[in-house]
Amino acid sequence: MKAYILKKFKELPILSDVEKPKATPGRVVVRVVAAGVCYRDHLAWQGFQKVKLPTTPGHEFAGVVEEVGEGVTEFKPGDAVAGMIFEFCGECEYCRTGREYLCRSRRVYGEDLPGAFAEYISVDRKSLVKIPPGVPFEAASYAACVLSTIVRAVKKMGVAPDRQILVTGAGGGVGIHAVQVAKAYGARVVAVTSPAKAEFVSKYADHVVTNRAFSEEVKKLGGAEGAIEAVGGPTLEQTLRALNWGTKVALIGNVDPQPTPVALGLLILKEIEILPVLQGSKRDLEEALQLLATGAVKPVYTVHGFSELPRLLEETPRASHLGRRVVKIGN
Repeated sequence: MKAYILKKFKELPILSDVEKPKATPGRVVVRVVAAGVCYRDHLAWQGFQKVKLPTTPGHEFAGVVEEVGEGVTEFKPGDAVAGMIFEFCGECEYCRTGREYLCRSRRVYGEDLPGAFAEYISVDRKSLVKIPPGVPFEAASYAACVLSTIVRAVKKMGVAPDRQILVTGAGGGVGIHAVQVAKAYGARVVAVTSPAKAEFVSKYADHVVTNRAFSEEVKKLGGAEGAIEAVGGPTLEQTLRALNWGTKVALIGNVDPQPTPVALGLLILKEIEILPVLQGSKRDLEEALQLLATGAVKPVYTVHGFSELPRLLEETPRASHLGRRVVKIGN
C-alpha cells in the first residue's frame, strides 16, 4: 500500500510503498477514505511532539472497515467508521469514568502508532465509532480531533442558552466549528477572525470582530460570559480582558508552542477560570457525529489530493484557508 513516511523532523514525509497492516486480535483494518490535516501534524513534523520515528503521520481519519480481527464483533467489513485520534487501555480509572483522553497508556496515531496518511490503518476496535448516515467521510475524518474536543469544551464550560460566548480564530478549522457547536447549545457567539474571513464567519456567528485588540469591542457588545480560545498565546490576553467577571475560558488552541505570559491580575481580580481541554471522549465523538448528522453543525472544509500532503504540512502556519483541510485518499 501507499503511505507517507516521516523519517526525520523538518524533512517532508515521502510517499512510499509499505506493507499493508493485518487484522490482529481486537483490531480493525480500515481503508482510509479521508484524513484531516491538523496544526498538530505540523507541530509533530517540526519535532514539537514526541514522535517515534520513522512513522506514518496523521491522526484524523475516516474510512471503511476492510477486515476485522479475532474477537471483534461490533464492526464488520463495509462499515463506515471514524477514528479517535488515540488508543486507550479501557481499564484504568480514567477510561472507566469516560476520560479516555487522560489514559496513561494512551497512544496517538501518527506519533506513537502508524498514522492515517496511508491507504490503510490498523486501529484498536475501542477507538472506532460508526458514522451516522448522511455524514461525509471528509467531515467525519476530523470529528474526533476538532468537533469532539469542542463538544467537551462547551460542556465543561457549562454553556447555557442565550449566554454570549467568545470564539477566537473563528475562521480556522477549530474556530468555525466552535462557533457552530456553541450555537447548537443555544449560545450567542461573538467571533474573532481576520478581516479577510469576516464576511464568511458572519454567516455563522451573531457578531464578528476583526480588531487584533478586540477586547474593547467585545465589551461594547456586553462582554463574554465564556470563551473558546482556539488560538492560544497570541490572543489569550485579549480574551481574558473581554471576559466578564466570574467566567470561564476553554483553552484548546496552541498555535505557538512557546511559553505564554499570562496577566495573573486579570485572572485573580476577575476570578476567571482557565479550563484546558485536551481532547474529547468517545462519547463526545458520538455526540459530535450526531451534530453533523442532524445538520446542527455544517462542516466547513476543503478537499485536497493525497499528493498535496507535503505542501499542506509545510504551509500550515501561513495558510489562509477557511475551515479544515482534508486529503482524499480512497473512495
